[in-house]
Amino acid sequence: MSVGRTAGWTLGGLAVGVLAGFAGELFRRQPAGKVQQRYVAPEATRTTDARTPSPVPEPAAEPAAR
Repeated sequence: MSVGRTAGWTLGGLAVGVLAGFAGELFRRQPAGKVQQRYVAPEATRTTDARTPSPVPEPAAEPAAR
């Protein structure tokens, strides 16, 4: 076999292997617990360093119309 033909077979086999690996990952069955897993943020009341929000200042009075 020539060098070019050997390189072609090698690269072709590598490409087929990579595609087969991607297909295997796509169609792999996932455990039900992992599918339903979602990140839930901790509640603010449970956080020890949470501060209460500052009060909203009153809006400034509008200037009197002349």
